[in-house]
Parts: sequence; structure tokens; C-alpha cells
Amino acid sequence: MGPVEGLPVIVQGDNVLGLDTIRWMHEFQEYELSHNSMVSGSVSIANFVLQHNGGRMPQTDAELDRILAMIPEETRQRYTRGNGEAVIEFAIMNMENEAAMSFVDQMKKEIAWMPPPPGVTATITGPGEMFTNLITEIREGKAFMTLLGFGLIFGFLLLVFRNAGRAATPLIPIGLIVGWNGLVMFVLGIDYTPMTATLGSMTIGVASEYTILILERCHEELERGLPLVEAIRQSVQKIGTAITVSGLTTIFGFSALMLSSFGIVSNFGILTVISVGFALLGAIIIMPAVLVIAGSFRELGRRAPLARP
Repeated sequence: MGPVEGLPVIVQGDNVLGLDTIRWMHEFQEYELSHNSMVSGSVSIANFVLQHNGGRMPQTDAELDRILAMIPEETRQRYTRGNGEAVIEFAIMNMENEAAMSFVDQMKKEIAWMPPPPGVTATITGPGEMFTNLITEIREGKAFMTLLGFGLIFGFLLLVFRNAGRAATPLIPIGLIVGWNGLVMFVLGIDYTPMTATLGSMTIGVASEYTILILERCHEELERGLPLVEAIRQSVQKIGTAITVSGLTTIFGFSALMLSSFGIVSNFGILTVISVGFALLGAIIIMPAVLVIAGSFRELGRRAPLARP
């Protein structure tokens, strides 16, 4: 989304053009300019009031009304809307995402510490505020979506298999794949966006299909009397090709997004291709290893056939 270079503060109330509110806007602007090194300037209707009054703040409402009448209508319309709304435009230094988020949070605290007059509210808005909320929602929401995806898949498999161990087995390689995706994003320096934040859930959905197919095929071979290792080998040989072709088709389809000139879309394409590739590796390499380990502890090859709903 790029760096933040401006931050408007909306001032709302019954009469934002009152003397107390105008004085507060001027004082708040001066405070930010003197105490916040990231603020390079600010403009509001208070600036024009001072400009048309020789740099002096009016002492009475009548004097203020007279000065406001001297301000050009075009200027008043830009910084006020009637008597109920005004805006303070802060010019701030070019900042990266984390610094911009910290800056917005700090200004919120300063507004709470130095509040406008009673009946008047001051709210930070604009791209900076939107970006802060967006990043916060993404960070809080992606973990919930991922955990919810694991929970829903485990619940469904538990309903089908009626065995917690079998239901949890496919989730082990899926968990590794989700972790690999996060590691790749860190190494490549790709930030979470509204699109890439969904990769955890999407990866779970794709990887679960591949791993469950291997799991089911392995149990079918076990039911035919094959030992565990041989059953796994037959499963990978017979269904691994189909899974590989399906995965590669998905990879080639999403790879077209990598050519987009829009950064969010191209990053999503890169991560989707990587995620599907990891899903293939997880199903063909990690899942058989998990089955061997599970079989050594639970004697998977001696268990009764799977219960069907």
C-alpha cells in the first residue's frame, strides 16, 4: 500500500467553529509540531483565522465570526463543513508500515490526553488510520482463520473416521506446510495483505485433500493384507501420480498471477504456487513418514478396517 505521508483528523461537534474549538485545534497542532518529530506541518481553519487576524487568536466569538467571514468561501469549504465538521491536515514524514502504525497509535493517545472541548470529538482518519486497522485485523484474523480451518477439518475427519488418532494424522503435514509458508514469506520479505492472509486457510484446504487421499489409499492397501511400509509404497505409486498432476495443474494456473504488475496480486500468485508445491511435498513425502511413525506407535497395520458413517 506504500508509505503514509498525510494524516487528517476530523473534528466534529455541534459548533466546531466556536472559539474554544478553534483554539484547541491551534494548540493541538502546535503541540504535535513541537513534540512529534514525524510531523512536518499542519493546516486547519485555525491557521487561516490567525492569518486574517495578524497572527493573534480572537478573544471573543463575535471577533471570531468577523474573521471567519473574511476567509474565502473556497478555503472554508475545504477545511470545514458547516458548523458541524472541520479537518486538521497533518503532513508527516515518509514512514514504513510499522512506524506508521506506531505513529497513529501515539496520536490517538495524545488526542485522549489533550481532548477537544466538551461536545466535540476528534477522530483520526484517512489512509493511515485505514492501514493501521487493516494490518491489525489481518494479524488478528489470519491466526483465527488458520486455527478454525484445522478445527473444522479435524471435526469432519473425526465424524468420518470416529477415531481421534486417524483424524489428527493428516493435520501433522498440513501444520508443517503452513509453517513453511510463513518461513518463505519471512525470507522473501512479503508482508501480509488481505489476499496473502487467506493463504493459511487455502493451504489447509488444498493440503488436506492430498494427504487424506494418501491416508485413505494406505488404509485400503492395509485392508488387503499388505504390511504397513508396502501399503504406503503402493499408495504413493498408485495415487501419487494423480495428485502430482492435479497439483502441477493448479501451480501452472496460479503462476499466471505472478506476472501481474500489481504487487498484491503477484505476491499472492507467488505464495500460492509455493503453497501448492509444499502441499504436494507434504502429501508425497511427509505424509508417508507420518504414517510410518504412527504405525510404529499404534500398530496401524493391525487395526480393524475404518468405520464408515
